[in-house]
Amino acid sequence: MKLTIGSRGSQLALYQANLIKSFLASRDVVADIKIIKTTGDKIDYLSFDKIEGKGFFTKELEEALLAGEIDLAVHSLKDLSTQMPAGLRIGAYCNPEDPSELLLVRPEAFDENQKLYIKRGGTLGTSSVRRQAQAAYFRPDLRIEPLRGNVPTRIQKLKDGRFDAILLARAGVERLQIDTGDLKKIVLDRFEFIPAPGQGILAIEIRDNDLRTGQIVASLNEPDAEATAKLERGLLARFDGGCQLPLAVTSEKRDGKFFLRAFLGKKTSEGWGNPALFEGAALEIAEIQEIAYRELSENSSTGLGKEKVNVLITRSREEAESLFAELFGKLEPVYYPDFTIIPNYDSAQLRDVFDRLNDFDWIIFTSKNSVRIFDKIIEYNSLTIDSKTRIAAVGKKTAEYLEFLEWKVAFYPMEESSLGLLKELPQIIDGDHKKILLPLGLEAPEVLQNGLKALGHNVQRINIYRTTPAAKESLPSLDSLSIDYYIFTAPLTVKFFKELGNRLPRDSWVAAIGKPTAEALREHFRAPDYIPRKADLSEIIVKILERIDNGNI
Repeated sequence: MKLTIGSRGSQLALYQANLIKSFLASRDVVADIKIIKTTGDKIDYLSFDKIEGKGFFTKELEEALLAGEIDLAVHSLKDLSTQMPAGLRIGAYCNPEDPSELLLVRPEAFDENQKLYIKRGGTLGTSSVRRQAQAAYFRPDLRIEPLRGNVPTRIQKLKDGRFDAILLARAGVERLQIDTGDLKKIVLDRFEFIPAPGQGILAIEIRDNDLRTGQIVASLNEPDAEATAKLERGLLARFDGGCQLPLAVTSEKRDGKFFLRAFLGKKTSEGWGNPALFEGAALEIAEIQEIAYRELSENSSTGLGKEKVNVLITRSREEAESLFAELFGKLEPVYYPDFTIIPNYDSAQLRDVFDRLNDFDWIIFTSKNSVRIFDKIIEYNSLTIDSKTRIAAVGKKTAEYLEFLEWKVAFYPMEESSLGLLKELPQIIDGDHKKILLPLGLEAPEVLQNGLKALGHNVQRINIYRTTPAAKESLPSLDSLSIDYYIFTAPLTVKFFKELGNRLPRDSWVAAIGKPTAEALREHFRAPDYIPRKADLSEIIVKILERIDNGNI
């Protein structure tokens, strides 16, 4: 029997993938490793809180799993979203190592009399909001600067003098056996400087309908690691959290009970405020989770658990959190990503298109999802786009994402929609009879392709993904009467919202991104109260704040 393991290409990721490969070999299972580049790997110059998208170190691996390109994916558990995509599950928790944080300090910046052993006013490198919040709490005098790159790259940046100190997961450094040279190396007490939930544990992700692989992977599961993961990550899930939530959690068994310590940071417009802290024990995992969640919510200056204006948005925390970063005093976001994107295409049609790829004059992208998946397909097939082929995007955000991936964008319309493309693109295209490629989702309407054909162009549409409703158990439970504002971001989010059994109260205020989303609201519920001029969520937030300031809660 042979399996394909999906992995990122970093040294640590490949070490972890090869470790699982060796575990499988001991069970007479042959495995090879397929490297898949993720968004987090491609965009390595931004701090984590600046990257848009859900699961930026895991999404492409999960898409490869769903598409059947790999049989299992190996992750650091802390990189995984607490909301699993429909069709996937964790098959094993294994190889737990010390979850403690490792502090590396340049000798000239080391001060044993200071908390965290860094000289006063020193520069600490980390892109983790959890580490930032705790470092600011212990040492408000430190300058905290973003640090990206794989583990060896981060350490080299420290050696090069770009920082006085950096924070890393001890497990990653130990697994790679990296020589830290003359750097001061301090393992921090994990019950004082608290690590990420589930840090040090490896997770093996599989398709939930792949029974054969599931049986093999289950033999690698370690019950103690699973219990720790369910306790710590379960608390993270209660806050609808991902790696951008400043929640630190660690636990152990003490006298037959589950003991847990947690830290929840608070980001304000002026920096990090006072955190909420929790320490306690209980006999059952669910019991200690509930106690911790309640006390952190009640004691947190983020206002969790307190009465606010509740705003539901049909995007994940990772995609939309930046919108609310400075507004937690007024708005309580309810993240409700009610759909899942799954790569889906006809292989024969795709081969035919690829044989003619450089014959196309234009490729037009109508969403970031179509860009991401098409880019992955191109990369997987080792293809390049001819420089004469011009690229168009439906709007600014899609164009920015294309630029991130180093695709040169020739055009996007002022009116950010398919109709805007049809109105404005003829001013850019020289003549008719152009060959145009449209990579779309299976459910995308035919407005754009029919409109381009009517203008005399030769249009080739390829469906490269499909959109399915998210599993209801992966979404927060809703009390519709407690939601004051609704923001729908795409037509299918409206359709799936209804199919999941939800309703829109008559007195709620509803906004829609774009006219197609507004039409979907009219079809399934009622007309929206507001449509921004452009596909701009910030404009909706401003409108909500104006209503609140005018007394229209």
